[in-house]
Order: sequence, then C-alpha cells, then structure tokens
Amino acid sequence: MTEDRPPLTRERIIEAAFAIVDEAGVDRLTMRMLGERLGVDPMAVYHHLPNKAAVLDGIVEHLWGGVELPAPSDGESWQFVIGEVFRAFRRRLLAHPRAAPVVGTRPAVSPAMLALVEGILARLHRAGFAGRDAMVLIDCLAGYTIGKVLAETSAALGDEATGPVAAALATVTPQTHPFLVREIAGGYALAPDDQFERGLAALIGGWSD
Repeated sequence: MTEDRPPLTRERIIEAAFAIVDEAGVDRLTMRMLGERLGVDPMAVYHHLPNKAAVLDGIVEHLWGGVELPAPSDGESWQFVIGEVFRAFRRRLLAHPRAAPVVGTRPAVSPAMLALVEGILARLHRAGFAGRDAMVLIDCLAGYTIGKVLAETSAALGDEATGPVAAALATVTPQTHPFLVREIAGGYALAPDDQFERGLAALIGGWSD
C-alpha cells in the first residue's frame, strides 16, 4: 500500500526549499536534500524547476510575496506608504535570516514582486508621488534594506568574519584611530532599529526635497 502524499507542485517544492534554507542555510540546500524533504526522487523536482537557480529564485519570490502593503487610510502620504512597505520587508527578512542572502544575490523579478511593485506604484500615485523617479526610489530602498539586514544578521548567524572583525577592533587605540575612539566614547553603539529608521528617513527625505 502506497503512502498518500499531496501532488508535487512548484509551490510545495519552494516551500520545502524555503524550510531547508531557514533551518540550515542556503549552502546546505541541494536537490537531493529537497527530494528527501518532499519524499520524492530528486529527479522529480526537475519536472517543475529546472535547476537550483530556479529554486533560489522561487525562494526570493516567496520572501517578497510575504510583504503586504499597509491598509489604505485617508490623507496618507507617499512617504508613509513607502516607509511602511520597507519596514515590512525588513521584518520579513529578519524573520528568515538564513534566507536573506538569497534576496541579495538573485533577481527579484517574479509575479509576486511585480504585483507588489504595481501596488506600491498605485498607492504612491494616489498619495501624490507621480514622478518617474518612483521606480528608482523603490530600487534604492530595496538595496538599502537588504544590505542593512545582511549586516545585522551576519554576526548572529556565526559569520566567519566575526573573528577578524574582533581582531581588527582590538587594534583601535586613541593613537591610531582618534576620531573613531571619540565616537565610541561619545556613546556610539550598534542600534539596528534606530539606524535603519534614520537611514530610511534620510533616503525618503531626499526624494521629498
């Protein structure tokens, strides 16, 4: 008697791949492991996705697909709309830190991404941002958000650079780096939420002028 399984679909494959990356990181994702997770011959996966690159593109689509536009409100500004979108994107990436590097290295063109961009553009237009720079702004904020999340999560995930960074910081003295020491002594500390918000405000503010 054969075990009943749901049919193998592209969506099931992407969800399984996403779970593997969430648990073990993108380097551990293989078609063999994917087949084992799904309980199928790895070759069956190729009928739906031709290679690992296509699987990774599906993971990017899955991540972007979880980003929702803020609920519409009367008198909302375009600055509010775009800010809320990328706050939501950051939360989505922080919830899946092992998958975040995939977003930074794969193209983001997918049905989910295009639908989100169309929704953002429509809301920006209604809120008064009708210039041709809207796509440039979206692209800049996406790159900024991805970069900040990667920097924020690398140490927490045991990045190999942690040791060299600590060794480099140990060489900082008032004689070698007087301005850096002054900033640290003045109260500078890593505050990811605050730094993200300040950078986000600066980028959006640049388009407001």
